[in-house]
Amino acid sequence: MKKPYKVMALSALIATMAAGSIMPSYASAAGNTTTPAPIAENKYDKYSLGPKGLKDALKQTGSHMLVMDLYALTVITQSNLNFDGVTALNDDLKTSINQKIGVARGNAQYWLDNMKPQIIQVNQNIIGYNTRFQAYQDDLVKDVNYALENAKNNNNVLSAQDKEPIKNRITTLNRSIQKNKEAANKLVTDLTDFRNKLVTDSTGLQNDAEKISNTLTSNETGIPLKMKQIEANQKTIDENTKIMILSAFAIAAGPIVMATPFFMFGIPMIAGGIYGTVVTKQQIEKSQQEIMQLTSELSSMQQQVTKLVVLKNNTNNLTGTINEAITATENIKKQWETIGAKYETLLNDIDFISADALDSIVDDIDIAKNSWNDVKKSAEDIQKSEISFVEEKK
Repeated sequence: MKKPYKVMALSALIATMAAGSIMPSYASAAGNTTTPAPIAENKYDKYSLGPKGLKDALKQTGSHMLVMDLYALTVITQSNLNFDGVTALNDDLKTSINQKIGVARGNAQYWLDNMKPQIIQVNQNIIGYNTRFQAYQDDLVKDVNYALENAKNNNNVLSAQDKEPIKNRITTLNRSIQKNKEAANKLVTDLTDFRNKLVTDSTGLQNDAEKISNTLTSNETGIPLKMKQIEANQKTIDENTKIMILSAFAIAAGPIVMATPFFMFGIPMIAGGIYGTVVTKQQIEKSQQEIMQLTSELSSMQQQVTKLVVLKNNTNNLTGTINEAITATENIKKQWETIGAKYETLLNDIDFISADALDSIVDDIDIAKNSWNDVKKSAEDIQKSEISFVEEKK
């Protein structure tokens, strides 16, 4: 079942973002000039348990998701085009363009109902992994310290038995990492399929829009022709107005002429004046009616062309932005792969690991704890920012 959405001051928001005057709070954090305290690097970096690189990839995804929301919400509010009375366009083209607009609205709704929730879930997976890591890290440190303490009494040789609890906890964490990587990979696939559909649908809409635009801007059938017809009718009104003035003069001159020796000429002047007034008045009224009709058609055509241009731009922007969203999601997937590879390396090496290398993991766990918590906060900021722009109707 599709979820209804409402736009919160959407027009003002789009205009403001277009002007570059606002950015999501999590994106603006990049402008912070405060230098963070340096974090000690683990000399056994290949065993690092932290989320290196994940935070930057996450920010990119959140920014693109917000832009996609704005474009999608705009497309959803796009009404069908009304070309009633526009004889320059054939009925098949009128029907076709509105069908394609309906498809565009459906694609926008699909983004909100299907694609966006998947992105949010990928984001939520990061929050969830942090929760799991925080819950495991204390026991993991205890297991490592216990193994190291026993090694001191065994010529600094680690016991295989003492390593088992460490392996079990790392394995459990790694399972979560692999699931998160798979979720990100599925999202990349689904976004790519959706992008391909958008491209196909947008191409069809663009083709119809091009035909309509060419027809309505044609000198033979479109807006320029309507303008010429309005000018021609206005010219007819001006000319007939002058004739009416002359006709009125003839009527007024008739009795004067009749009172003169040349009264016989007054009769045709009076008759001609009355006839001319009636005919010219009819022509003026006809031209005025045609101007009203042409003006109405012209206004409607111009409005529809404007709506069509806006729709074309928004569908193009949707397609363009989703490419960036795919790239950002691929980066998240790659980061999960990198993180998972380090966990795998630790699992593969733990049977042969030295006490010195294992000891370094204790410090790394503390660093990773803070790093995962930091990434979690960024993920939460994205969740909150999304909710503030697009709300589900209560």
